Amino acid sequence: MEHHADLTAQVIGAAIAVHKKLGPGFLESVYRRALQVELGRYGLRAESDAKLNVTYDHVVVGEFIPDLMVESRIVIELKASSTLTLAHEVQTVNYLTVTGIEVGLLLGFGGARLEFKRKHPHRNAHYRPVHPVSAPPVHPVPRCMNSPASYRIIDISRPLYTGSPHWPGDSATALDLTASMAAGAACNVGRLSCSVHNGTHLDAPFHYNSRGLTTDQLDLSLYIGPARVIDARGHATFTPALFHGLTDADLAAVPRILFRTDAWSDLTTFPTTWPLLDRALPAWLAARDVKLIGLDLPSVDELNNKDMAIHHLLDEAKILIIESLDLRDVAAGVYELIALPLKLRGGDGSPIRAILRR
Repeated sequence: MEHHADLTAQVIGAAIAVHKKLGPGFLESVYRRALQVELGRYGLRAESDAKLNVTYDHVVVGEFIPDLMVESRIVIELKASSTLTLAHEVQTVNYLTVTGIEVGLLLGFGGARLEFKRKHPHRNAHYRPVHPVSAPPVHPVPRCMNSPASYRIIDISRPLYTGSPHWPGDSATALDLTASMAAGAACNVGRLSCSVHNGTHLDAPFHYNSRGLTTDQLDLSLYIGPARVIDARGHATFTPALFHGLTDADLAAVPRILFRTDAWSDLTTFPTTWPLLDRALPAWLAARDVKLIGLDLPSVDELNNKDMAIHHLLDEAKILIIESLDLRDVAAGVYELIALPLKLRGGDGSPIRAILRR
């Protein structure tokens, strides 16, 4: 289904634009018409009256008219409710299954941010309704992870210490002792002062979105699980070409991407330039169900940026961010990532101790 992926990314980008301009609160018909207008600006044909045959045991038993049909290839289902539910997902999958359409997009316009889910039909010869299940999804992980004795732990965190590199103008790192055994105290007691964005850290959405989740509100499960290291060395811009040879299923199965660039090789100094994401990449990744990216760079935006544009694009795509990793000794491939934040109430980020296991 790789041939649908770029089209899906364009639809998501158009839907994000519609939600950004209209916000929540309108009828589905308003969002449908607005999305048709926006897709037209992309040069895409979106039909609101396309009739699809519903088959049962290879016999046509009725018709189905989706909210929108894009380029006769993708079914779009729009919802104006405050959140997308499992029932909405089941409904969309059933529509695809009985019509033979390979890809569907479920779009939710009723919340503070656009919700979107990419769905595929069931691969069975006959129509069978989808029934919700409560079991969590199972992600493929390297076989050695099943045996604790065989774990190899790779520390991908940069050290924090007094004077360690930090973003220009942000709070420096200071680590000292307020009580010292050398001075006669019963124990050593340390004190740490720093920006929450010093060293290897995550950005909570609240960092770049005043309505975003704070550090203590983050879903920790997104920071634990299979992660794919992509060798991006020598690339000034991260584009879909970096993922050549990977299918949509590959990316969806390992929804965390870590970019290794080796562009920040001197850990004692703060760089002034570094590679950046192509501005179309967040939507492209989101269309493939990627939930988190990490970089061995200080930021997803450039040093002198004024608008945090790439942060905002990732936020709109619902992709979380980890920055300032140390991936110098990590080969491309799939690992298990563990990168948990401190429970900072109201925080906009947090230092993390990030590791890979394999």
